[in-house]
Amino acid sequence: MHSFLVVLQVITSIIILVSVMMQPSKTDGLSGLIGGTSETFFAKNKTKTAEAMLARVTAISAICFAIITLLLNTVK
Repeated sequence: MHSFLVVLQVITSIIILVSVMMQPSKTDGLSGLIGGTSETFFAKNKTKTAEAMLARVTAISAICFAIITLLLNTVK
């Protein structure tokens, strides 16, 4: 049971790392200063679906990571 939870925690941590690294930056940086922002209908709706899915995956995997950590401490 302990080794299964450890493997599950490693997989969950990899999912967290990948989902966080795939999320786009929230700031525009210098491109927002120089060129302005291009807020079109398609740009707004495209970011909502992909970013929302990645945010959901990150939140769910973080909750699973915390639960697995608690289970690992009780199984010891």
